[in-house]
Amino acid sequence: MDFAQFDFVPLLLAVLLGGLVGLEREMHGRPAGLRTHALVCVCSTMLILVARQGEIPTSERHVFDPNRMGAGIVTGIGFLGAATVLRSGDLLRGLTTAACIWFVAGLGIVLGNKDYALAIVGTLFVLSVLTYFERASGLIRPTIYRRLFVSAERGEVDPLIEEIKTMLEAEAVRVIDIHGRTSRSGPLSITVYLSTRNRFQGPHLTERICMLEGVKEAHWKGIRTD
Repeated sequence: MDFAQFDFVPLLLAVLLGGLVGLEREMHGRPAGLRTHALVCVCSTMLILVARQGEIPTSERHVFDPNRMGAGIVTGIGFLGAATVLRSGDLLRGLTTAACIWFVAGLGIVLGNKDYALAIVGTLFVLSVLTYFERASGLIRPTIYRRLFVSAERGEVDPLIEEIKTMLEAEAVRVIDIHGRTSRSGPLSITVYLSTRNRFQGPHLTERICMLEGVKEAHWKGIRTD
């Protein structure tokens, strides 16, 4: 390869544009940040550039087809995106970062095809979504899914379930599912799956449920994604 004639612009833009997306993730404390995004973008750009240098014939088939190379990049990057998704109980985090990794892989394909205008505009759109949509989401009242755990000492579980269900419905909380189980050696337990649009209802409802006869403890656990 003649370095004097080689076009380094795609690789430089891959570092710059991929790094900008990674910098935004780094500033939000995500594990896949500046270096990861820049490396993914540079790697996919490099592979497409190699594939564009020309098909290399073999005895049976042609390799380094840019279309097949691009399809392989988009498919193969999934393992890295999956590694950024973390789940702890009902809490799911890292979906946005996984989408960003998938984007910079596609960005590298675009840069490898030397479509610089599309790459720059696409990156600006993604940075706008990451920056301004997060602020706009604070103005939205999303449906919040939660689990309510109740521990009580009562002879029968069904009457307590009905009392809890009636109380929640009176507070405009939609009960998705509710079930309880008894134990010979300990208190009975009730689990309630519910949805609400008021994120500040938790302490109020917990206090009211704890006032029911026989209830020893009540606590919440959120079900959400990030």
